Amino acid sequence: MNQLNADNSNNQEQQKVRVLNFKEGNIEKLSLEELKQTYPERNTDQTPQFNGIFHYELIDRIGSIIEANGLSYAIEDIFAVDNKKQGRNGVSVNPDIEKIYGTGAINAHALRRVFTTIRINDLEDEESNTGLAIAFHQDGIQMGIGPNVKICHNQCILNKERSVSTYGGDDKVKDIDKLLQIVDDWMKNFTEHRTHDQKVISKMKQIKTNYSQIMEMIGQLNTIRVVKDSKEKELKKLEANLGKTYPLNGAQINAFTERYLMKCVELKTTDMSLWEVFNISTEFYKPGRTDFPNICSQNIAWAEFLIKEFNL
Repeated sequence: MNQLNADNSNNQEQQKVRVLNFKEGNIEKLSLEELKQTYPERNTDQTPQFNGIFHYELIDRIGSIIEANGLSYAIEDIFAVDNKKQGRNGVSVNPDIEKIYGTGAINAHALRRVFTTIRINDLEDEESNTGLAIAFHQDGIQMGIGPNVKICHNQCILNKERSVSTYGGDDKVKDIDKLLQIVDDWMKNFTEHRTHDQKVISKMKQIKTNYSQIMEMIGQLNTIRVVKDSKEKELKKLEANLGKTYPLNGAQINAFTERYLMKCVELKTTDMSLWEVFNISTEFYKPGRTDFPNICSQNIAWAEFLIKEFNL
């Protein structure tokens, strides 16, 4: 092959490589096959540098567990984000690999902050199926399973027992095999969990809320946020009773209030079901709207708040 043909061949090869651009926007959408093309960061002993497992390997192994339990599944879009945190960037580019494949080549990108949902279609109804959310990032891995509302792709985690994390409090799981065993247990008890969630949704639909209730609830959410964000020692003593995280941060409370009021205008009534109110908030728990490490934990906190408030 002469040099001209060789150059043309290399150019054609580079054209086939997907380009990622985290400069114009900090989030990119990938398929699992594309995720497998990204640069795998390894320790000196060749083990994965983050979380003891590669992100694509984690997704693959969870898929195999679902399949082994006789359930059908599909992997939703995979999101990668660059949080641009000093010393802990969500994305880095290997310049040596980039020289081979071209500027922005997917092969040169190491992705440390990845989120996806695996959809399980068994026992689905007209409104929802089941979503298993996976957040993989520099702090660790967090997962949760619960209803996925079809029309808006809202992930709902209605029971904190159906979430697991490799970081955080005393209940964290450090071992990857243990983490995957918990997923296997979820799948073995899939019918029981799905039935429970459908009953909770049914109860939410039967509970009617009014304007005064929601305004009081917004006040409670603001109080939780103030206490958890405060640096005052006396207020910090109260934090232990408020859970690990707040359901909504300040910006989300503002957005929730606005969306609730707009919903009232749209429906021409302030009376709506608790399920409708619940879904106003779960709309925020998505990549690009909530930071990956908070998607599952805030989702759980919101459900726990409502379960306690309305005795579900």
